[in-house]
This record gives sequence, C-alpha cells and structure tokens, in this order.
Amino acid sequence: MQLHCYPATFAMIRIFGTALRCTDCGNQLIAPVASEFVDGGEIRHFWECDSCGTTSCTSIDIDTLAQDEQAA
Repeated sequence: MQLHCYPATFAMIRIFGTALRCTDCGNQLIAPVASEFVDGGEIRHFWECDSCGTTSCTSIDIDTLAQDEQAA
C-alpha cells in the first residue's frame, strides 16, 4: 500500500468546509457518524441528524478533484 498525498487546494477546502443540512428538518450536520475510503479514490461519509434521526450518505471523488486542480 502506498500513501498518496495531495495538498489542500481552495476547491477541496470549499467542498470539505461546506455546511451540510438534514434533508428532513434542515438541522446543520456537524460531523459524520462514520467515514470510509473506497477503492478508486472515493470517500463516503455517513450522517445522522441529531434532531430527527434521519440518516444520509455523501461521497467525494478525490481523484476527480485532483484532476480538476491539475487542469486549472
């Protein structure tokens, strides 16, 4: 296994720093309950709303972000 490091860019900071809201009640979601790295450069975050208990999942494609930054 090889560790790949990508420096944080403005686009990545903007995506990771965006406040998430519950799709049912609109409550702000602060931190994911769990996260996992999926082969192919994808990170999935699993969320649960503290107010209403709704669960959701978001994913970020790291490889696509890195390619977009290199093209810019």
